[in-house]
Amino acid sequence: MNKLTIFDTHCHLADKEYQKQSQSAKEIIQQAEKVGVKYILNTGQDMLTNQLLLEQLRDFPNLFGALGLHPNSKEDLREENLSWIEKQLTNKKIIAIGEIGLDYYWEKNLDQQKNQKDWFKKQLELAKKYNLPALLHIRGEADNKFANAFTDAYEIVKEVGIKKGILHCFTGNWEIAQKFIDLGFYISFAGNITYKNAKWKEKWGEVIEKVPLEKIVVETDAPYLSPEPCRGQINYPQNIVYTLEKIADIKKIDSKEVAKIIYLNTLRLFGINN
Repeated sequence: MNKLTIFDTHCHLADKEYQKQSQSAKEIIQQAEKVGVKYILNTGQDMLTNQLLLEQLRDFPNLFGALGLHPNSKEDLREENLSWIEKQLTNKKIIAIGEIGLDYYWEKNLDQQKNQKDWFKKQLELAKKYNLPALLHIRGEADNKFANAFTDAYEIVKEVGIKKGILHCFTGNWEIAQKFIDLGFYISFAGNITYKNAKWKEKWGEVIEKVPLEKIVVETDAPYLSPEPCRGQINYPQNIVYTLEKIADIKKIDSKEVAKIIYLNTLRLFGINN
């Protein structure tokens, strides 16, 4: 793939996994720029990453930020932390609330799931108040009739009245994708769609085929979800090209055209002039 213009809509440069690496944030960003990554949305998940990413935003002009409390960050789901996040929203480089959502894959306790729903709603209300897109982490057993994270998340989003956002690292089916698209959301795909053992034709393949290209954005979720051929290694924003190639392959559209449309989708969603 020739050099493209790409916006990584979900990357955790402040994650502890990167703090263990010898590569600096500057070096990671420079490597990404070589393959065409123009912008990165540096995403928080707890108070430690929220605070560190603010420092990174000051250092790098091509970084934007999203602040949020991940549903699994139990110890950080506190009112004072939500107030802190709200105070940071005067920063023009904060362009989204996230990553927020519901995670029933790791949390089976019904009381804790209710707590996740309460905090999801609070953070969605913050996004609505400041007219910011929401980055949704939704993970749950689709065949569990008692606890379907996608169904619960959809109902809460609809109740709050959120009209824009991203279904981050989407793993649901076409029916769910269509419901969120109808609300105004974009569907984001990450490196897991490239996995050789993934049943992408039965699951992601159908979704990618059916979702209009104008409603797709792309991400790495780095340092997680390294695509083939980098699977098993720490992920970096530069690897986003493999996910773009897979989308282009499934869509049977030239990769340059796919990258161009997805890039413009992202600018439109975040209201960024280019």
